Amino acid sequence: SHKSDSCGGLFPELINAYDADTIYENIVSQQVELVLTAHPTEVNRRTILEKHRRVQQILTVADGYRAAGRATPYEQDELNAALEREISSIWQSDEVAREK
Repeated sequence: SHKSDSCGGLFPELINAYDADTIYENIVSQQVELVLTAHPTEVNRRTILEKHRRVQQILTVADGYRAAGRATPYEQDELNAALEREISSIWQSDEVAREK
């Protein structure tokens, strides 16, 4: 037994309502267009990866300042604030919430 909303359930209904030539002509004239979209988890994964890249960039800048010995207190505060924002954003994401 097929569900009435499946192709297997549809054909018995068509056979009872239409002649074979009409069914055939309508089936062969159908056009199918595929629409591919990213699954929400894939979008979330890309977002998390981008946030991780930003954390890495912040840490790279901080390492550069440390190696040069020239980070001003203002620059250090800005880097710390940016790092805190990114980590908070990752922590509050759905991806992390599902794994907690």
